[in-house]
Amino acid sequence: MHLETSSWPEIEDEAPTAALVPVGSTEQHGPHAPVGTDTIIARAIAAAADREWDGTSVVLPPIPVGIAPYHGRFPGTLSISPETLRRYARDIVDSLAKSCSSIDTVVFVNGHGGNGETLSHLAREVTESDATDLTAYRWEWMRALDDHVGHAGELETSVLLHLCPDDVDDPVAGDATTWASTVDGGVLHEFTDEFSENGAVGDATNASSEQGEEVFVAVVDALVSFLGRVQ
Repeated sequence: MHLETSSWPEIEDEAPTAALVPVGSTEQHGPHAPVGTDTIIARAIAAAADREWDGTSVVLPPIPVGIAPYHGRFPGTLSISPETLRRYARDIVDSLAKSCSSIDTVVFVNGHGGNGETLSHLAREVTESDATDLTAYRWEWMRALDDHVGHAGELETSVLLHLCPDDVDDPVAGDATTWASTVDGGVLHEFTDEFSENGAVGDATNASSEQGEEVFVAVVDALVSFLGRVQ
C-alpha cells in the first residue's frame, strides 16, 4: 500500500502495522547517473518490500533531499542540515502516529549514506519518546551487501539500469576507487571534487541490468527479512 495513492478509508481498512519511509538525496552521481539516484533506489526497494512482505505495511512518500554538502560543488546537488532532516522526519512520524494508530513500527529505508547518523539518532529518539508508542529503525540497502557500493559505481549503476535504464547515460569509471582519503585517523578530503573530478567513485563500465536485478532482489529480500524480525 502506498500512502499517497490511497484514500483514508482504504488506509483505515488496511490498518497497516509498519510504515516504510524512503529517505534519499538529490546529489550528483557522476556524469552518467541521475541526481535522484538515492531516492529512486530507496523508493523502489520500499515498494518492492511492501509487496513481498506478508505483513501489513504502508510506503510513505519519499524524503528526496538529504545531507550532502560535500557534493555541493557539482551542479544540481541539494542539501539540508542534519537538524532539518531530523525535525522534518520526526514531524512526519509524529503526525503518522496520530492519524494511523495501527502503526507500531517505522523503518527509515535509507538510500544515502550521509543521512545514516542522523537517522540512527532519530530512530532512538522516536523509540524512547513517551509522545508516541512507536519503535523506529534505520535500514540501508548498502549495509545489506558484502561488496562496497561506491558512488555511481558498478553496483549502484547496475541497480539503476534495472530500475530506470532510460535515466542512465553510458556508464563511466569514476576518478576515484575509494571514498576520500584517510591518513593517521584523519579525513583529508571534505568535498567530493577534491578526490574525484567527475564525482563518481568506482568503475561502472561493467554495470548491467542483470547484475542490478540480482542486487535489487537480494536487498529487497533483506528488508523483508528485517521486517519479519522487528514486527
